Amino acid sequence: MTGEDTRRAPAGYALTDAQGKAGPSGTAEAVIGDDALAVGPVSVAFLDADALRAADYRIELDCWPGGRLALSQLGRRFDTFTRELRRARDQARVQGLLAHGITMPESFAGALLGTGTPVPAESLVFDTHVTVVPEEGDPFQLPVGALTSVEEREDPPCVRLASGLAVAAIGQLGRQRDALVRAVERRRSAQAQLLAATTGQSCFADGLAVPRPAVRDFDGLVRRFTAPDRAEGAARLVSGAKGGEARIGFACLLDPDAEVLAGEAALPENWAAFLLVPVGRLVALEILAGPAAATYVFEGEIGAISADLQALHLRRGPLALTAEEAQITPLNPYRLALRKLEPLRRLRAATRARLVHNGTWGEALAKALAG
Repeated sequence: MTGEDTRRAPAGYALTDAQGKAGPSGTAEAVIGDDALAVGPVSVAFLDADALRAADYRIELDCWPGGRLALSQLGRRFDTFTRELRRARDQARVQGLLAHGITMPESFAGALLGTGTPVPAESLVFDTHVTVVPEEGDPFQLPVGALTSVEEREDPPCVRLASGLAVAAIGQLGRQRDALVRAVERRRSAQAQLLAATTGQSCFADGLAVPRPAVRDFDGLVRRFTAPDRAEGAARLVSGAKGGEARIGFACLLDPDAEVLAGEAALPENWAAFLLVPVGRLVALEILAGPAAATYVFEGEIGAISADLQALHLRRGPLALTAEEAQITPLNPYRLALRKLEPLRRLRAATRARLVHNGTWGEALAKALAG
């Protein structure tokens, strides 16, 4: 059977709404696209397919904001069609939850442990993060720069990945257990070597904002990695720190810009330097070099804000959405992340200002930090 055939199959279909009321039904060709499943007059976007169950020659998709699509009568094509449907849905939801990367990952088939019955799961090791894609539940990621431990355990046999925000125990890896550890550690080592060569210091990890006391010649490092037109603003932010220490970090961007702001010292391709500065109950984020991004002011504890920014890989697109643009509608490409990605939800809820760099930036910053 060809790849195209696995995405098409004659099927019976029945759609019900959130109250269980019957909608369109009948028989038609079911077609798996890159973004949606279509059958007869019904189309379900994968970003809105919150659950997929397949058993007894029947497939059910739970549809946001409510309802269910059931497919039956797939016959001998049931297994191949289900596998392709699951693969296409998983891929779309990995992207929808901002858990994809800009390089191809290494893939490891296993199971997610720790939730009772092991759940089949695929682990995707990107250069910047590990994405776990369980057969039941939503994909989630652990940034390589945020990992606090990578351990092989024997009872039960698994690889345990831990960060400040999440822990994943991946089992049923067979002979791939050592390979998964090596793949993750190889990325950690490559990041550490790259940042040490770039900064001359060993305290940095991808997306980690390091406080002033842990950084040798903090002010000098800020000057080296700040674009000229950001220098005055960066100095102003650092000198205005209150209630904690300013922090500097370096992040590999997963939504890089074609044109970048360059500082005195060169950054690796697709990397940015950034500041996090506490000002009382507020925290200011400033990109020093890399993309020409706006300044953000959040309300919250700087450690929590820093962890959420690291989990988001400092993606500016979903953070920059206005309230109107962030409405969760069937046409919003960020709707899945806005519904379910907790670091993004927390950061958007904590945002108090987004300040574009123009002639009134200084005045706007002062007003935002005062209020």
